[in-house]
Amino acid sequence: MIYLASKSPRRTELLTQVKIDHEVIEIEINESLNPAASAKENAENLSLQKCKEGIRHILSNKLPIFPVLAADTMVLLGSDIFGKPESKDHAISMLMQLSGQVHSVISGVTIGVFSKDQADFHSISAESFVEFGHISAFECKKYCATQEPLDKAGAYGIQGYGSAFVRGIKGSYSNIVGLPIFELIELLKKLQIPYSSDPNCN
Repeated sequence: MIYLASKSPRRTELLTQVKIDHEVIEIEINESLNPAASAKENAENLSLQKCKEGIRHILSNKLPIFPVLAADTMVLLGSDIFGKPESKDHAISMLMQLSGQVHSVISGVTIGVFSKDQADFHSISAESFVEFGHISAFECKKYCATQEPLDKAGAYGIQGYGSAFVRGIKGSYSNIVGLPIFELIELLKKLQIPYSSDPNCN
């Protein structure tokens, strides 16, 4: 069993699909980006901060001790980092910039493991590439009216209506959704963390 330090229903769905036993703990951190750092560094740093906050949550609430998983995903177009849009107009602006372009989706993933009286943190990252077709201003406004893009990095959800804009992808699909499952399971195996009550999955 692991704790998932994320309110994202998409990450919960991904973990459930591959039978990773988990419990969600809700945490809050300042998700401001470091403008001097790369997208990869920002994603890994935010996932680390979320994981540390998850550890603090467990200890302060005296919960049973299990590893903590945290992740952060962002979109990169050229040198511009796109996080979650701040408003509907911001989401429209993001989508218009992504229209007809290839962008990358970068996720940072951190697992915190308790060892004696301290927690050890292990971070990885994954990158996928997404090509968008051309999107009209009308299509952007129509999509943003659904509210789907407002809580997603890059202002779209590839697992939802946003898939209509995607011409093709290269790399991990689950990473684009918000959690690179293959890389995560490889890390769990490396750390020898049993992650499923189904013995066939460990």
